[in-house]
Amino acid sequence: MAADSTGYFVFSLDTELATGFFDLDKERAALFSPDGSRERWSIRSLLDLMDEFDIRATWAITGHIFYRECEKCPVCPVKEWKGKYRSYDEAYDTNHPLWYGADVVEEIQRRRRHEIGFHGYTHRVFTPETMSTQEAEFEITEWMRVASRVGIEGKSVIFPRDKMGHLDLFSRHGFTSYRSEANLSIWIRNRFFGSYLKTLDHILGITTPPLYSLKGLPRTPDGMIDITESMHLKGFNWGVERILDSVNLHRLRLRRAVRGIHKAAEQKKIIHLWAHPWEFQTEKDMDKMRYIFEAVSEEQTSGRLQSITMSALAEKAEQPL
Repeated sequence: MAADSTGYFVFSLDTELATGFFDLDKERAALFSPDGSRERWSIRSLLDLMDEFDIRATWAITGHIFYRECEKCPVCPVKEWKGKYRSYDEAYDTNHPLWYGADVVEEIQRRRRHEIGFHGYTHRVFTPETMSTQEAEFEITEWMRVASRVGIEGKSVIFPRDKMGHLDLFSRHGFTSYRSEANLSIWIRNRFFGSYLKTLDHILGITTPPLYSLKGLPRTPDGMIDITESMHLKGFNWGVERILDSVNLHRLRLRRAVRGIHKAAEQKKIIHLWAHPWEFQTEKDMDKMRYIFEAVSEEQTSGRLQSITMSALAEKAEQPL
């Protein structure tokens, strides 16, 4: 079968627990459960749905949560948080379940269908302005070190907070793909009414998320393949979402995503959806994902679409079309 004979569904998950908010004490306290139990429920529930519908995903995991407890590493970036953020007291010399997630990694690996990719070692932003080459090298090699302890060789990169940088280093270390942000329309970027148009579009499904052709995927000079996002599944006004949830119209706002899935299958294109696992906090949220995965499953059964990880898609892009 030729690599471009079907469409492709890519689903990537920025998996961080509390490390994604290490420098945002107030937001972290408001968003996460005290003991990490809700976040683990979210991850297990997503994995169960993926098993049910034969979905493969790229779980981009922050290196720090590979640990089971603080190991007081010789070079410890967490020490730099002391006196700046409460996260130091929560993470250093503890086994706090919001900062240590070896059990999460084990659960994802146990399902035997998913990819585990890079999402920073500490979730620092990777732009050249915020991180030196030496610091980036440390983040990459430390992530590779802790990942290798459980047999993981990273191939895909999802940058913390979607801020890209130091791609040449990733290529040098054997990574083959990364996720970049989609170019938003001028209307959605408008500071006055863009958010309202975006909300309306999600509900009515007026437009389709950006789709990409396999042969047209951009590459860096070193050959890394850019698997650009199509849509952040939870990039929606949460107030409006709660209202829709309360009147059992929770699936309504995903019409745009489902329309994109069917169009990707029809046109043999790529659709790349993404989210953070912690964003799925209720049974209604899981039913939204069931709605998404039902659409993918329907197209997979018809033979028009494949669910695929980022690294596997990068391999497809290297094949003759």
